[in-house]
Amino acid sequence: MATATQAPAVAGTHIYDCPKCGHTLQVFGRDRHRIYFEMSDERLDDPVMDRACPECDDSLPGKTGASAS
Repeated sequence: MATATQAPAVAGTHIYDCPKCGHTLQVFGRDRHRIYFEMSDERLDDPVMDRACPECDDSLPGKTGASAS
């Protein structure tokens, strides 16, 4: 069964699919400098600020207090 790959809404971003619920976000930046946006946010003017998936509240990858050791 083939699956379709969803293109980012803005060039230079990447796609992140939440492993818990499957919600798709676009990501700009890398490592601890990642900024997540909803796929519909073409202007990148409303980032996901709480570092949690907007659908299921699962933690998003990047710099978080829980993963620091």
